[in-house]
Amino acid sequence: MESKLVKGLFIVGELLDVDALTGGFNLQIAFSTGYCAGMNC
Repeated sequence: MESKLVKGLFIVGELLDVDALTGGFNLQIAFSTGYCAGMNC
């Protein structure tokens, strides 16, 4: 999830454009990717 162009920049949540069966905003993806990015800093 870290940008290849800018070190330390993580792309998470809705910016990943992950498609799910729930439609609309996927809070689980947003929370999970945010947590993973935060733990890797």
